[in-house]
Amino acid sequence: MRHKVTFTLLSIVVIMMCLVIILTVRILPLLTSTNSAVETATLFALDHTPLQHVQSAQIYTGEPMDVTVTGTDALGRELYVFVRNQQATIVYKSQTVSQTRAIQAVEALHKPITRIVSALPGIVDKSLNTPLSTKASGNAVWQITAHLTNGGYLFTYVDMYTGRLLFYFQTNHFPQVG
Repeated sequence: MRHKVTFTLLSIVVIMMCLVIILTVRILPLLTSTNSAVETATLFALDHTPLQHVQSAQIYTGEPMDVTVTGTDALGRELYVFVRNQQATIVYKSQTVSQTRAIQAVEALHKPITRIVSALPGIVDKSLNTPLSTKASGNAVWQITAHLTNGGYLFTYVDMYTGRLLFYFQTNHFPQVG
């Protein structure tokens, strides 16, 4: 009888330990993972541009996709560093219109916007022949995404140098990346 109880307890302890190990193996990568594209682009920007202090780094999904690193240089001037294919383009914030002014350009469309989802600075490839690249005055734009009252989304692009609305489209749902 004593061996049955000992065997049962030992079995329960082993099963519990296995469950803890399985959960740890499944959950730990989710807790410790990083976005390597953003991290790589941020390190590249720090190593190859005047950027000294990083405030944020985010993926810009315009044409084509790149990483925008925002921060300051050694003199404390705010700048955007656009990193694409191990190349960096620098735009100082003082040369551009503010995020607030870009959002005002979107609100001037008088669309039924419930909220602004995101406002990201990004770069335009002027060598591409797209509605966005042909209308931009320079190489930088604000990509502003807004949620509409009907549940759809409005995607807009505002020239970072002039504050002029360049291009927009809307969808009935938020696009999913496959």
